[in-house]
Amino acid sequence: MIEEGTELGSTNHLALPDGGNIEVFYDGAISLASGSVRPHVEAWETHSLTQGLRLVIVDNSELLCKLPNCPLTKIVGPCICAIWNQGDCEGMQSFPPGCCLQYTAISLSTAAIKERLVACFEQLPATLKIDSSSGPSLAVTGASQPVRALCAQVATCPLRGLSRTLYLSGKALEIAAHALDAFDATPPSTADLRLSTADIEKLHQARDILTSRMRHPPSLAELSLSVGLNTRRLTVGFRRVFGDSVFGYLQTAKLDTAYRMLVEGEMSVSSAAYYVGYSPAHFSVAFRKKFGISPKDVRL
Repeated sequence: MIEEGTELGSTNHLALPDGGNIEVFYDGAISLASGSVRPHVEAWETHSLTQGLRLVIVDNSELLCKLPNCPLTKIVGPCICAIWNQGDCEGMQSFPPGCCLQYTAISLSTAAIKERLVACFEQLPATLKIDSSSGPSLAVTGASQPVRALCAQVATCPLRGLSRTLYLSGKALEIAAHALDAFDATPPSTADLRLSTADIEKLHQARDILTSRMRHPPSLAELSLSVGLNTRRLTVGFRRVFGDSVFGYLQTAKLDTAYRMLVEGEMSVSSAAYYVGYSPAHFSVAFRKKFGISPKDVRL
């Protein structure tokens, strides 16, 4: 779903189809791209779709996607998008101007899936709830914290040369495994909960409240009252739509915000920690646990 990636971890142009200069492994059977996009104007773009399975983890922000024979879809991160395509097709996408959308994309060629992952190909329609024999299909589900943590490790990979290739090869397969498992998983405790369009809008309001008040977040009861959802519908719905618990999502948002501040050189480590509501000591522990490196290393 993403295209024209450059070096992993750099600023990239984002597109729903396949990409240009990306990391490629196993004779082109598997490819990996990671980066971000910052559009200045809102405009629709058209690109050729990858043949095979493309898994795109959208970490934040949002975009509109239109594939042949599929309805217009609004994609809001953090989420996992799975695109299955076997023909010469094109897709369209549009981003809100001024956003900074971060992504990681793994592509598995049709040959790799059919010849080397036969069982996977047979289970694909049921897992993604698609018709593998028809035209392009799009499925979207929430991105869990483990998936987002793996993507962060890809984006911050410090290795070079052969070591980098081996490391990223493993991460690409690990992310793909977790992503497909996310589509296949249906928690029995939440299967009976139906979310209306109004419920989903309220869940997005709750997310916006959390991210705007991350330094002094509301309690779960206050958040429920603010958006007009009872706590069960809020907590279960939040996990279903965003792939994480309410405050699991909040902690990730805090660390992601601090990471961007440190990378862009806006603040010192202690200032970034206080800005998102952490003490410096707790911040360093949480930061290393999520990204695998010290915040001082990012700041340097």
